[in-house]
Amino acid sequence: MVDSSEFPDQCPVCGLILLSGAIFDAAALENAYGPILGLHNNVDPESALAGYVGLSSLWSYDLSPEFYRCPRCKKDLMAGSSE
Repeated sequence: MVDSSEFPDQCPVCGLILLSGAIFDAAALENAYGPILGLHNNVDPESALAGYVGLSSLWSYDLSPEFYRCPRCKKDLMAGSSE
């Protein structure tokens, strides 16, 4: 089982700031980061400063790892973590 404490705050490949947890909390950060990749369809991936990953406040990487990939470069951010 992969623990949420192992999840990075920033993508090590493309540098995108990663927001997870409650969607409303992530959306509230748009004043700081601008449009958030993964919350809106019309966000330019190259110019986005932050992206949303996960399924709201429920940690379920083991069930749905595809929701925890970087929304910009699609890197599996938990690959190589201890299980």
